[in-house]
Amino acid sequence: MNRFDIVIIGAGTAGLYSAYLLSSLGFSTCVVEQKPIENLYKVTGDAIGKHHVEQHRIDVNDIVENYYRGALVYSPNEDLKLRVPGEGYALDIAGWSRKLLRMATSKGAEIWDATTFIKPIVDGDKVCGVVVKRRDGATFEVKASVVVDASGATGVVRTRLPWKDHPLTEPLKPEDASYAYREVVELKDIPGERDHIRIYLNQDVAPGGYWWLFPKRGNIANVGLGIWGKYVKERGLNPADHYRKYLLKRKELQDRKIINAGGGIVPTRRPLDTLVWNNIVTVGDAALTVNPVHGGGLGPALLSARLASETIADAWERGDLSATGLWSYNLRYIEIYGRKQAKLDIFRLALQHMSNEEIQKGLEAGIVTENEVLILSSEGKELSVFDKVKKLLRMRKVPLSLARKLILAFTYMRKIEKLYGEYPESPEKLEVWSERVRKLYSDYLRGLRR
Repeated sequence: MNRFDIVIIGAGTAGLYSAYLLSSLGFSTCVVEQKPIENLYKVTGDAIGKHHVEQHRIDVNDIVENYYRGALVYSPNEDLKLRVPGEGYALDIAGWSRKLLRMATSKGAEIWDATTFIKPIVDGDKVCGVVVKRRDGATFEVKASVVVDASGATGVVRTRLPWKDHPLTEPLKPEDASYAYREVVELKDIPGERDHIRIYLNQDVAPGGYWWLFPKRGNIANVGLGIWGKYVKERGLNPADHYRKYLLKRKELQDRKIINAGGGIVPTRRPLDTLVWNNIVTVGDAALTVNPVHGGGLGPALLSARLASETIADAWERGDLSATGLWSYNLRYIEIYGRKQAKLDIFRLALQHMSNEEIQKGLEAGIVTENEVLILSSEGKELSVFDKVKKLLRMRKVPLSLARKLILAFTYMRKIEKLYGEYPESPEKLEVWSERVRKLYSDYLRGLRR
C-alpha cells in the first residue's frame, strides 16, 4: 500500500513550494499532478512582485526575462495613465516550475506526474488519503496523514468531500472569478517603456476585468484579458473572442507570432472561510488566495504554502491534525493577508459595477493618485480617498453614481475589516461568523444594485 506523511494534489506554485518546505522538514511527501512533468507550468501573466521572492528567499536570477519598475494603468479612452510604482519580475514561467520542482525533489519529495486525482478518501469527518489513476490506467489508494489541496481554482479535492454545505467544500462561483485568455507573443516592436507592465481599464474590451500587456525579453510580451465570470455565465462572453475582436485590431499586435496561448479561471474573491479541516489543508488558488483586484496569484500561493507547511509541522509535533490542531493556519493567514484580501474583494465588486464613463471621469477628477492606486489595489487601504470623493462630489466633479459606489465600497471595506478582525479562534464558532460575512456581502451587493 502507498503511504506518505503528506500527499499534495497539484504541482503548481503552491503545491511544489509546499512539497519543498514539508520535505525539508523531514516529512515523506508525494505530489500528484495530472500533467506530464515536462508541461507543469500554468497559464499566468508571468509576473511576480520582487518582495515575494525576496521574502521566501527564492533565487530567480536565472529565469528573469524582464525587470519592472512599476505599472502603467490606462483609462478607458487611454488618454490618461497612472504611473504606479512597484518592483517586480517577468519570469520564464516554465523555468519557474522547473526550479520549484528541483527544489522539491532535492529534498526527497516524490512527484507522480500524468496521474489523475479521482476522489478523497474520507473516514467520517476525517480525510485520510486519495484515490488516483496512473498513466497506465491503474487506479489505487494513497494513504496520508495530511492531504494538501493545491489543485488550483476548481479545488477538486475540497469540493469533492462528501460533507454537504461544509465551509471547506464551497464551490468557486462565476461571480467570484475572472475567466482569462492570454498569449505569449513575439511582436515587431514593443513601443514605450519596457520596464513597466501595462494595464488597460475598458469595460467593452474586458467587461468586469482589464486587459494587459507585460513586456518580457526582447520583443516578446504576455498579452491577455480577463472577463468577470458573471458575464461569461449570464451573457455568454468568451475571453478568447474578445481578445481577437478588440486586441488584434491594435497596431502593436499586428503580425504577432504566437509562442504560447491558453486560458484559465482566476479566483477573485475573499479567501475560503476556512482553509483547513480534519487532516486536510488548502493552499494557493484552491484556497482562493489570489488578489481580488489585480489577479496576482504567485505571491499569495507562496505565502499560503509557507504558512500551511509551518502549521502542519507544529500540529504534527503536538499530535493533533484535526481542524482544531490546524486552525492556526487560518488565524495567521487572515492576519497577514486574508483581512486585506477581503477588503480588496469589496473594492473589486465596486469596480465591476462601474461603467467606462464613471472610470474615465473618476480618473480625470483625480480621485486617486499613483501611490493611492498601488495601496488600494494591493492593500485595500482607502487613505484620503474617502474624504476626497465626498469633496469632489460637493464640487460636482464626479458623477453622483460613481461617488455613491465608492463611498459605499469604502464603508463596507471598513465593515469587512472589522469583521475579519473578529475571526473565530476555534472551528466551533465558524458557522456563526460565516453567516455574518454572508449577510454583510448580501447587504453590500443590494446597495450596489440600487
